[in-house]
Amino acid sequence: MVRGRIPGGVAILWRKKYDPMISIIRLEVDWCIAIKVMHNMNVFIILNVYTPYDCYKNEDEYMNRLAFLNSYIKECTYANIFVMGDLNADISDDKSLFGQHLMQFCHDSKLVLSSMKFLPVDSYTYISEAWHTTSWLDHVICTSDAHDSLETVEIMYGLTTTDHVPVSMTINVDNLPDCSRSTEDGANGVKVNWAKQSKEDVMFYCARTDVLLREVQLPMDAILCSNINCDDDTHCNDLGEMYNSIVSAIYEASRPLHTHPRKVKNTKPGWTKYVAAHQEAAKTAHRAWVIAGRPRQGPELEHKKLTHARYKYAVRFVGKHEQALRAHSMAENLLGNNVTEFWKEVKATNRAKAVLPCHIEGVSGGDNIAEQWRLHYAALFNCIKSEPYCVGKLKEEVIHFTPSEVYHVIEQLADNKASGKDNITAEHLKLASPRVAALLSICLTGLMTHGILPDTMLTVTLVPVIKDKAGKIGSLDNYRPIALASILSKVLEKMLLDRLSEFIYTTENQFGFKAKHSTDLCIYALKEAVESYRRQGSTIFLGFIDASKAFDRVNHHKLFTKLKLRGVPGCIIRILVYWYAKQHMQVKWGNSLSSPFSVGNGVRQGGLLSPALFNLYMDSLSKQLGKCKTGCLIGNTLLNHLMYADDLAIMSPSTVGFQQLLDICSEYGVEFDVKYNAKKSVVLICRTKEDQKLHFPTFYLSGQSLCVSYCTKYLGHIITDRLEDDADMYRQRRMLYVQANMLVRKFHHCSDDVKVRLFRAYCTPMYAAPLWVNYKKETMRKLQVAYNDCLRILLEKPRSSSASKLFCDSGLSTLQALLRNLMFKFMSRLDESQNCIIMMLTSPRCSSARYQSYLWKHWYGCLLRLS
Repeated sequence: MVRGRIPGGVAILWRKKYDPMISIIRLEVDWCIAIKVMHNMNVFIILNVYTPYDCYKNEDEYMNRLAFLNSYIKECTYANIFVMGDLNADISDDKSLFGQHLMQFCHDSKLVLSSMKFLPVDSYTYISEAWHTTSWLDHVICTSDAHDSLETVEIMYGLTTTDHVPVSMTINVDNLPDCSRSTEDGANGVKVNWAKQSKEDVMFYCARTDVLLREVQLPMDAILCSNINCDDDTHCNDLGEMYNSIVSAIYEASRPLHTHPRKVKNTKPGWTKYVAAHQEAAKTAHRAWVIAGRPRQGPELEHKKLTHARYKYAVRFVGKHEQALRAHSMAENLLGNNVTEFWKEVKATNRAKAVLPCHIEGVSGGDNIAEQWRLHYAALFNCIKSEPYCVGKLKEEVIHFTPSEVYHVIEQLADNKASGKDNITAEHLKLASPRVAALLSICLTGLMTHGILPDTMLTVTLVPVIKDKAGKIGSLDNYRPIALASILSKVLEKMLLDRLSEFIYTTENQFGFKAKHSTDLCIYALKEAVESYRRQGSTIFLGFIDASKAFDRVNHHKLFTKLKLRGVPGCIIRILVYWYAKQHMQVKWGNSLSSPFSVGNGVRQGGLLSPALFNLYMDSLSKQLGKCKTGCLIGNTLLNHLMYADDLAIMSPSTVGFQQLLDICSEYGVEFDVKYNAKKSVVLICRTKEDQKLHFPTFYLSGQSLCVSYCTKYLGHIITDRLEDDADMYRQRRMLYVQANMLVRKFHHCSDDVKVRLFRAYCTPMYAAPLWVNYKKETMRKLQVAYNDCLRILLEKPRSSSASKLFCDSGLSTLQALLRNLMFKFMSRLDESQNCIIMMLTSPRCSSARYQSYLWKHWYGCLLRLS
């Protein structure tokens, strides 16, 4: 029996004259509907939603619906999105559970709660006749650009006919940013789809490269020259021509395999199986009809009509059942253990068409925007004044690269990556004749001897990619550059990196870009050190330092000086000096390419050497901090800082020592052009019970005061001043719902076997889960409910279904089993680690810290506890 009126119900009405502008978006849920509105070049989405009322038992369903919205907005092609409706979240009440969830949802999704921005704090949209109270439950939520287009948001108190008060908004469509479909077609509009090449095609390519590479002329004088200080221009020019001939031979050999995007007519699943044969039959019948003189009657015409009808029917069938056919294809690949094809289908389903704004900072037109980007990046990569570095005469022996070394490096290159300006990818090298490794070893050795590099290796293409679709898509700051460099430059960099490894070592405090090091190991060391001091009754001060554009502000002269002090061979320093001094960049925006610009600071974009060189550049700061006699003493080791690339965390049990560490950072920043962002840097004070009411002094970094917070996100993990893990588990809980909603929306046609594989790939990896120790039982219960719900959502089972049975039938681990598995693996990694700090915290041979650790006690308790 249903009492009262049925809750929910959503609708969007529009005048009939607007039909050509409006398209309905099917979301396959009964609580949310959406439309797409197209007005000239402006496109925006309107969603009308209904969520359950605010009570404890509805919390999981409420979070699931917010996650659905989050997932849709993330995956949506368009950036102008308006969300309206009864969200049942009273933002005027600080104690409202759903109000807190809604605020957190807007913060995480970078959305604007427009109703809060436009309306006074005492607004209300719901009147309770029973309790004679009011609540603010109905809201307008927008992306940043959509919010800027709003002229008004009003609550229409005069039209109240029920308990809810109507809310209206007015949109100025002309203020919405114009967007156009990206028609980016790759380098020169052609590429090779290596995955679709037959064995015969690959063999033909290999044989053709062997033939063409035989024709490469060897400049004997240049390649036999062993004078490391040779400055013969003829040698340099000949080596450059040899390099270009190798690249040209590889590219020309692949030309018959090029795919022209404009000729690709259909890539829908099932096309080959259901359509291709009918298409060929229709073509054959049409040719026969033409040869017969295009008769108006007779068997030729009837056969043409029949084959054409069958072809059109097959096309309609594939179009109507596209999702089901793709799901069937994925299931076949999964059952056939064809993992590569399975994940290729997953990526194809996840792939969204890119849209580019027509205006960036008020500039319009593809070529003009590309030049705008050039000015922006040219200013960033030339903001540090640095004198040219002089290498001088060299005395070392020439570095030789062997064919086997080049071949080994080529085999390690990652597949399916974009090419640089020379249009050569890793597959070009891997599938080519072995002769390519021999020629490259000769050529690269000659280039190292003469200290030069060819122009195509020095060119990097930057492609701006939007960071946040919910942010301002016309802002320069909302994009990050993706660097496309020559694959042959990566071959050279990898061989140089192997030779530099013995010189560019860093302190044990640096966890970034090192083998068998990871972010969770760094977080573990931080939490273990802090808890050990809190256990002894000492307050700890933590500082999380943010360096703005740290990789892009590296001073070249000072970097090369550091390399020289480490004893790096002069020929390697010389080639790096030439590389950094002669490199130039271009910006690609759609099909427009900017003019090139030089680079005066920052490590090389897209380079394999760049992380190692940056670690070396910051290593002196780590050494200076290590020499400071303040910090946490673990056994016989003083720990006062941890680094992961440019993410720096400092710690000290005293205010004086903490400020001293900050001063060292400030001085290093002045000397080495590191610019700190005091607004994004945070101080956490992990107090003991006795120090809760103490007032501590203000801390300063580079002359600016630092904000003291109760929590912050460090390396993706939320850390609080009480080392409580509830906030991070809440983050994981929200992420689970988002992932499940994304999967069910895109793969609901798939078989259960496919869905289980997707659940295992997207929902079981829980970042830093072994570090969850200090939390409430209720938090763990809610996480377990979310984990169970996500499997039910994906398998489209009711909430009343048994989660234990679903996990058992699917062969998936329950949450507790999953967490125990993650704990065991993490403990094994800790025991295998050779990092001195990790060994001091975990190895009984180094200290007794392991036996006093609250983390290890928790792990042993979970693993030894009987299920």
